[in-house]
Amino acid sequence: MKFAARFLVVVFAFALALPAFGDDQEKAQKEIKKISAITADASMRALVNRTEADMLNAKRLDLVKERQTLNVNYGGLFLVHQLTAGGAKMDDIAAQLKAGKSVFDVANDQHANWKQIGNDAKKLNKKIDDNIEKYFQNTKKETEKNNADDYVVQDDHTAADSDVSKSELADAQSRYQHLHDVAAAQLPTGDANVAKQGGVMGGSAPAAPSVGGGGRH
Repeated sequence: MKFAARFLVVVFAFALALPAFGDDQEKAQKEIKKISAITADASMRALVNRTEADMLNAKRLDLVKERQTLNVNYGGLFLVHQLTAGGAKMDDIAAQLKAGKSVFDVANDQHANWKQIGNDAKKLNKKIDDNIEKYFQNTKKETEKNNADDYVVQDDHTAADSDVSKSELADAQSRYQHLHDVAAAQLPTGDANVAKQGGVMGGSAPAAPSVGGGGRH
């Protein structure tokens, strides 16, 4: 009887833990997809590349090469680095992605700490927002950083960049507009320095990745 009672306690505790685990994963994936969706605009992709490189203490061009090798978008690349920081091998992850698994499947196979990943992804998105505001306030200065790093946004693309749902893209467009408006409000009255951007979010030129494509997150 004592064994049966202990067994029931363990089962009950496990059952209670499952919803919390699922909630942590759902929150983490939402933050990760936010990272990817904002890069539908080429200018924003450049900012995400720089911000992610700073957070990961990596070289910008190395991130470009890594995600092209793995065929992941910037949210996926962030998750890959979270997994390798936890002990996973990059070659093993690459093999699983090549075999057809999504980066989220790979993370579950690695028993990822979704709560920690979600917290770190949220921090990255906050840093991205800060840098987007700076970009709108002084586009020339922020763009010069790309040149200094030999970063060319036209060379930074993968098939996985198109793996953005319509709702995710809509949320990214709202995020873009909000940050644009915040930046404009912080400038002196009549200051025309806030850029009118191109791309999907900003309304002209370079074509955006189509939504709903077949790449991996």
